[in-house]
Amino acid sequence: MTDTNVAINDTSVTEAVRGAVFLADADVIPAKANLAKFTLNAESVTLANAGGSGSAPVFYNLGHMSNDTLPEFSLDGGDATTLATWLEASFRTSYSETTGKVTMSSVQGDKNTLKTIYNAVDMPDSAGVAFSLVKTPKAKSVFILWEDTNTNDRQGLLLPNTDLAFSDLPKLSTSGFTEYGIEGTIKTSKKLPKTSDGRYTSVAIYDTADFKAK
Repeated sequence: MTDTNVAINDTSVTEAVRGAVFLADADVIPAKANLAKFTLNAESVTLANAGGSGSAPVFYNLGHMSNDTLPEFSLDGGDATTLATWLEASFRTSYSETTGKVTMSSVQGDKNTLKTIYNAVDMPDSAGVAFSLVKTPKAKSVFILWEDTNTNDRQGLLLPNTDLAFSDLPKLSTSGFTEYGIEGTIKTSKKLPKTSDGRYTSVAIYDTADFKAK
């Protein structure tokens, strides 16, 4: 953990009452001035084109996500090993390599959403889509936004270089919406700043104040 001047901050305590997931091309990172544009009902968020040429990058709202299966994150590895010297029993702690995953579920079964999730193609008569059971990951920048509707505060988590694929065939239910599962492998991004010891980073998280900054 990094030594910082932590303090009690009541406005940074949030409940993820409502949320949305936005997708863009891999390694697209919103500048601070763009964060206020991310709202639950924004169909898309066009970022300022810092390069000045070509089209400006866009985050697209993936639409209605499952309220029962919220985005979840998991880590594999990262186990601690304590090394001893002849002099001391617990001299140094090291950690194994860590890989991260994200899973989430859409409940929006329109053709464009299904093509995005399943990497599907149109049927010859444009009625329905077809897809392979062999997963083909697509690198995307994933922005997960949640809002505490009790306080109207928002927070966000960015995975700028994530390989996305479908996780399963549609999950049917008689008591809830049909779910279309998505899984992602979180990779490092050269667009994010490195840590103080020179490591590449994979995740950015934004607090409530970031969405209020002008």
